[in-house]
Amino acid sequence: MEDFFNFDVAAHERARTARRTCAPYVHGSRGDRQELAAGEPIDIYHWAAVALVTALMCAVLGYAAGTAALARAANVTSLVFGTMGGALVASGVVRSLRARVAAGARLAVPVGKTH
Repeated sequence: MEDFFNFDVAAHERARTARRTCAPYVHGSRGDRQELAAGEPIDIYHWAAVALVTALMCAVLGYAAGTAALARAANVTSLVFGTMGGALVASGVVRSLRARVAAGARLAVPVGKTH
């Protein structure tokens, strides 16, 4: 970021070449940028929480809107984000259940003691 306003192209290319030759190879990248590794999972529950909080904010804005058109638009947006958040939560649950079934683990059902 320190060379963002540096318009000297030759110096920029020298710095880039130096970073490439000095940086170790990590997961096949050249080390000059961060990338997700192919096997690294995306946190679905985080994005579901983001969508649900956004839906809540849009619902609040719908109630606070001054006109009927703004209220309808905010409520439709809230519905869309709420649906997407619910779909992401369902996707995370299905993904974790598939992982358990693939691993061969049994689902533990808590049973109370009888004696």
